[in-house]
Amino acid sequence: MLFHKFISVPIGRRLPITLFILFFATSYSPAQDDYKPKLGFVEREALVMDAYPGDSTADAVVLYDFAEVKFHYDDHKGFMMTTQRWVRIKILKESALDRASISLKYINATTASKSEFISDMEGYTHNMVDNRIVTTKLDNKTIQTEKLSEDYRTQKINLPHAKKGSVIEYSYMLNSPLMARIKPSTWNFQTSIPVKWSEYKIVIPHFLDYKMTMGGYLTLSINDNERVNVRMGHSKFDGPGLSYRFVLKDAPAFNKEPFITTPDDYLSKISFELQSISIPGEPIRHFSQTWDQVDETLVEAAWFGAELRKNVFTKELKEEFSKKARDSTQKMHLAYAYLQANMKWDGTAGLGYDGGIKKAFENKKGSAAQINMLLINLLRELDIPCEPVVLSTRAHGRVLEHIPSLESFNYVVVRVKIGGNEYLLDASQAFAKPGMLPEHALNSLGRVIPRKGKGYFIPLKPREFKSKLELIDAELIPDEGTLKGTYSASYGGYDALDWRETYAMEPEQVYLDAFKKRFTDWKIDKLAVSNKVEKLDAVVGVKCAFEIEDENVVPGVFYFNPILAGRMNENPLKSPERIFPLDLATGFTSSFIGNYKLPEGYYLEEIPKAEIITLPEKGGRFLYQVKQTGNVIQVNSSMAVNKLMFIPEEYGALREFFERVVQKHAQPLVIKKKAN
Repeated sequence: MLFHKFISVPIGRRLPITLFILFFATSYSPAQDDYKPKLGFVEREALVMDAYPGDSTADAVVLYDFAEVKFHYDDHKGFMMTTQRWVRIKILKESALDRASISLKYINATTASKSEFISDMEGYTHNMVDNRIVTTKLDNKTIQTEKLSEDYRTQKINLPHAKKGSVIEYSYMLNSPLMARIKPSTWNFQTSIPVKWSEYKIVIPHFLDYKMTMGGYLTLSINDNERVNVRMGHSKFDGPGLSYRFVLKDAPAFNKEPFITTPDDYLSKISFELQSISIPGEPIRHFSQTWDQVDETLVEAAWFGAELRKNVFTKELKEEFSKKARDSTQKMHLAYAYLQANMKWDGTAGLGYDGGIKKAFENKKGSAAQINMLLINLLRELDIPCEPVVLSTRAHGRVLEHIPSLESFNYVVVRVKIGGNEYLLDASQAFAKPGMLPEHALNSLGRVIPRKGKGYFIPLKPREFKSKLELIDAELIPDEGTLKGTYSASYGGYDALDWRETYAMEPEQVYLDAFKKRFTDWKIDKLAVSNKVEKLDAVVGVKCAFEIEDENVVPGVFYFNPILAGRMNENPLKSPERIFPLDLATGFTSSFIGNYKLPEGYYLEEIPKAEIITLPEKGGRFLYQVKQTGNVIQVNSSMAVNKLMFIPEEYGALREFFERVVQKHAQPLVIKKKAN
């Protein structure tokens, strides 16, 4: 068979390519803005550049990043996909010299029809020496090939004489049988350093139908396509096709900023999915899935649906729960707490795993999927309606509803419905109360896989926020430059969960050391923690006595910052602008109350003006107030951010909000001695 029994797909007589645009604006740029350098020759301007005008902090800049993908037919290997790659980089600082060492990973299987190979390797290093350009070519004898595994190899090159100020470049061809790689690799227009010119070209023959998804938040400089005649090297496959050219100029470096899921959700890129292959004279083969097919795969899979139908728990255990519980809600709580106490999460995600749930139960340890499948088994044995929910963790990336794919998911939790109440449970989290998913699972959408009927998506939203309240009761002794008192704190919601996950199972000294590191200028006495794990639905409490000494005592004057705990010292939003949204996973509230008793003969020089700052649409609120009653100064600071998502247009307001909090928290109080 001409296609070597590969895969096939329908396209009929139409030209393929389905194009999806995700948060990606496009525009056309005329030809005069084109850029076509010559391999092995570099412009003098690039060599004399000592800093990148668009980003003075960059240690390197990609001057040119190019790829061109084409398809042809080989009599021995079948359909081939070739990817020509050319990269040119300017080294601005010594910290970027590692970019002169390149590793190229490729597939190396047992048969040639399933193995890739790299050809046409060239490399150059350009330097300015005595005001002239000196170019050193890569000696191909220095290229090394290493075995990574049974199926993968890597080709390594080190470009010679690379140093600060060099321009390095390399070019090669990756030759891939479609039996080995069925789709082009994702092309990223952005990297961790700025990119002046990123160009991607692909020519797709009429019988291949790829779905192209463009993601990111930058505007294409060139977005062009045209109908072309494609010669495949075999007359049977020659015919029409589509040629695409995408260019993005002056892409900024992608820096991982606060409040995002994973960089892959934000990078400007093009990704591909093979939908169908329609070879003349052969049946059309489809590859793109529907969500119904994804659901069916999970229900029928031996490692998923079949595991949910196993009997794992003893009759005695089920009877014990039934005797202890008065209703289904209590049964659910007992089953959930039982697995939290008797199973240890091994830290792994994924839908698949080694060994079944019975083996995991015997070992008292397993993946999140195994533990939560055990929970489903137990709940169903107790006649409690529940279903698995598959989702993608924040580090794994968002689920795109218009692209059905089993690979979108890497985590399993449990959905329970009792009466009018609904709970999402994750028994792999030892300290999460029922209905509280860990932050890593709060990623937009999850898909319910019911026993019968179609699956469907549900939103994954936190039922609680981060919550922290800190209190200080202290006495000022200005003559000695000291402040003595007590500190107490209450951690609720996700703050309580974070505390328990970090310290609950550690020796007390671990938290004491962390507390001392947080309050470096405090002398701490009798630190005590209440409700470490006893009641997961209640707050964690912390108390201690403390003393602070000011070594720079000024007679008659005492300066101090009253926000002794919970102070926002710096703005978490550093960039002046942001082109992609903020995803907070959970909202948060943080409050501080300080009561400071003044000794006889001292007074507060000036009471700061109270301040209330609000975000639009009730997205957040900050309150700061200082008042004095008798000889007691009371300071109140409370901050709440209620929205979970902020669009780029709201970034400026949120950044200013945090900046105002930082400024107010930095404001000192001045205590003075009364004149005699």
